Amino acid sequence: MTDTLGEPKIAAAVDKAIHDALASGKSKSLSAGKMGMGTREVGDFIAKPVS
Repeated sequence: MTDTLGEPKIAAAVDKAIHDALASGKSKSLSAGKMGMGTREVGDFIAKPVS
């Protein structure tokens, strides 16, 4: 969506944050209820590097 709105730098930052979060091993699973984090924690974990 950010690419469509003309914000490719933001899109790249979000993509990198998601990739880094998944690669970190902090999440036990990608299955709902098995991640080891709540929704807010996941959101904060992704948002922190982007801000």
